[in-house]
Amino acid sequence: MTPKAYLCLASCVLALSACDRGAPRAGHRAPVPSPLPSSMTSLEAADPGTPARETFGAFRWDAAHGVFKAHDGPLRAEKLWTFEGSTDGFVMANGDVAPSGSAGLTVNSWGADAILRSPSGLKVDGAARSLVLVRLTRLRKGSPWDGSVHYSTQSHRETGDYFAKLAMGSNPGVNETVTLVYDMRRLKRGGDDWKDSIIDQIRIDLDDGPGGAFLIRQIAIAHDPGGAVPVPVPVLAKP
Repeated sequence: MTPKAYLCLASCVLALSACDRGAPRAGHRAPVPSPLPSSMTSLEAADPGTPARETFGAFRWDAAHGVFKAHDGPLRAEKLWTFEGSTDGFVMANGDVAPSGSAGLTVNSWGADAILRSPSGLKVDGAARSLVLVRLTRLRKGSPWDGSVHYSTQSHRETGDYFAKLAMGSNPGVNETVTLVYDMRRLKRGGDDWKDSIIDQIRIDLDDGPGGAFLIRQIAIAHDPGGAVPVPVPVLAKP
């Protein structure tokens, strides 16, 4: 074999061996997780050092049966919202709402007078269903507290002339769960209007200023079983 032929043969062998070797592997980075939006803040994220607690009153939530109870008996609720993975049609002005898994509805207030509204078209007989119950947990401090329920009917919109204040319950602390109870038979303003009306929509005012956040667990419009809500004592004028 001539030297020239030998060189050609060696070149062919080297080329074939290079084809048998695989290409070097390219590195793959794991995707960077996106941060959760503020509206999905969890109960623990509000204050990891403070354990969640619930303040109980005459009304309480029975998780095993999915009902509110008073005097150990279930309330007859014509409307009950539990927000399990859904907003259930609730919307917010001057804030935002988002479902928080099966825990409830996360509500963030980012403006003054943030208000939470139910779906319209409720068609609730106010004479038969006079209680509004809101079970919630405060996730973040806000100020000042309002804590009122307005409503609209077939004959009027929600206005400052028709609303109720708390009959039971109070402004919760951070990581505190409470059940707010409104006796719509005894309005702060409006007289007997709720009892005499078909209710189209309710509006819940929580904090009156920006910055606060809540986890709304359940809301109900229910029948009053009697005896659970204290009747306010009238203040007599001095002689």
